[in-house]
Amino acid sequence: MSIIKLFSFFCGSFCLLTCTKPMEKVDENSFFIEKVNMFSIDKTPLYLNYNINGQRIDGLVENDGIPGMKFIVNFEFPSGKSPILITPDTKEPIDFTNPVNFDVQYTKTFTKKYEFHLKEEAPNPANFFVEKIEVLSAAGGSTNVSLNQSGNDYIALTQNQANNTPYQLKLTFPNRITPTSIVPNPATARDYSKGVTFEITFDGNIKKQYTVKIGNYNTASFKREVVRGVWVSDVGSDVFTTNTNIKECINLCSDLGINTIFLVTYNNAVTKYPSDVMKEYMGIDIDNRYRGRDIVREFIDAAKPKGIKIVAWFEYGFASVFGDNTGGPIISKYPSWASIDNIGKITERNNFYWLDAFNPEVQKFIKRMMLEVVEKYPDIDGVQGDDRLPALPSNGGYNNAVKAQYKKETGRDAPVNTRDAQWMKWRGDKLSDFGEYIFKHIKASDNKKMVSWSPSPFAWSFENYLQDSPEWLKRNIVDYLHPQIYRNTFDAYKASFDQAYGYMGTTNFKELIFSPGVLIGVGSGDSITPEILDRKLAYNRSQGVMGETFFYYERIRRNKGFQDVIKKYNN
Repeated sequence: MSIIKLFSFFCGSFCLLTCTKPMEKVDENSFFIEKVNMFSIDKTPLYLNYNINGQRIDGLVENDGIPGMKFIVNFEFPSGKSPILITPDTKEPIDFTNPVNFDVQYTKTFTKKYEFHLKEEAPNPANFFVEKIEVLSAAGGSTNVSLNQSGNDYIALTQNQANNTPYQLKLTFPNRITPTSIVPNPATARDYSKGVTFEITFDGNIKKQYTVKIGNYNTASFKREVVRGVWVSDVGSDVFTTNTNIKECINLCSDLGINTIFLVTYNNAVTKYPSDVMKEYMGIDIDNRYRGRDIVREFIDAAKPKGIKIVAWFEYGFASVFGDNTGGPIISKYPSWASIDNIGKITERNNFYWLDAFNPEVQKFIKRMMLEVVEKYPDIDGVQGDDRLPALPSNGGYNNAVKAQYKKETGRDAPVNTRDAQWMKWRGDKLSDFGEYIFKHIKASDNKKMVSWSPSPFAWSFENYLQDSPEWLKRNIVDYLHPQIYRNTFDAYKASFDQAYGYMGTTNFKELIFSPGVLIGVGSGDSITPEILDRKLAYNRSQGVMGETFFYYERIRRNKGFQDVIKKYNN
């Protein structure tokens, strides 16, 4: 090598050593994760509680309702310190079932490693539910079959369709809630006439059951006739005391032309028949005064040979008890069943204390008793609710769950004003929904059974007890309507009759459906005279109404004057 080339080599090497810019020193502490955000795989933001300790991240993320531990993570960094690469890619869902190691490359020469330990919070079962169920045809097309719901129980009632018609169901769930399994498959066409129970499994192995029943009402099977009725109660009366008294009652009713007895079946937290439902809920199957007997059976057996119908009258309905401000034995055992009024106390009206009529568990209790009677006594003629079913005093409905549901559905807080128009309508509609729910269940069980309602006269009934009987007529959930036109004078009766009958509008068979409640007297004595009764019944007939229902048997039994008037108009 020449001297010149050798000199050039050394000069070049010296220049590389002395002229290259020194490697920049990195301040590692200035590079860090400032914030961690978490999203579900559908990019819904999730609440994340996390802690970064050095290069370890521990996090607890909100349960997103989606099975598995895949999430999208987003790291935020101080201004000017954003990395050039993150591995694995945080733009895609990452499985956090096991700790995830992230390489965060801040510069070409500097990378930090983070170990991310993530847990998902325990799922809240209240967040996992069916939001909507639609009835589809066997081929999956739309139908006009509508379901009524109480809790996890759904009922629909078609009219004059082929029995055992198969349907599919479409289940909708809240946003981000996806079940892991539904058994049986709702997309498979099947017969729902006997009811089908679905078990739905959600994330966290949460399991819930839903029952769907679709009955068919062959309207021709129900023969509507004039009702000439009477309420028979054991309050202020010894009619239930012996079977001889029961037979005396039936014989007198037959003689007076009374063809329907509305028999008290449930009041004051007890039943008048051996009830498996009451045994299950309350540990006592019958009113202790009648232990060893079955009052309902005794009445049916005595009435049938005389051609008199027996209808189970659920007198107390959503009322828990009379005269006990603790709410009585039902509320004592199930405190959450109490209806709360606008000042935070158990809802009370006229010394009756009330159950929460919007509580699915309370509704289930009432429904099960009513269905039990229909199924236990195939020869009973129907069921009846009165001014306490479906009903709730208008100062009730202030339970937290009810207020939350109102807020969810309307966007409004429950008003302090108990007579607020929207608040009144919302609660009234919910009670009408329950009435429809009962009607469908009874007809699905047996088309021939009567569903009778005896509310207070509208609109007083709505203002005071949220009972919207015109809405019931509109929904066609009334076989017979017995508005309690309990007036002591003829003029007052006539005015109330005209108003009540006017609300029947153009209802088909209104002269048969309408059987007004006529007050004779209460336990303490007679409320009218036979002469006033005569004028009332004469007016009914002049208006084309050929039957009425008397309150109550005991006052008729004790006064021959009343008997003579009733017999005159029923024969």
